[in-house]
Amino acid sequence: MTKDEYEDQKRRLEANAEDARKAYIRAKALYDDICDNMRNLRLEWQEQQKAADRSA
Repeated sequence: MTKDEYEDQKRRLEANAEDARKAYIRAKALYDDICDNMRNLRLEWQEQQKAADRSA
């Protein structure tokens, strides 16, 4: 491997790593949002069931 080949491969790997890091950040934000929505749905459902039990 020549120095130029090494530098080219290093640049490609660094670019791929940066793309992967950005994709990970987007996926983590999406996952966190979905988890928040699931938690809120569960809490809303529990509150609705408590209210229904009180009025029954």
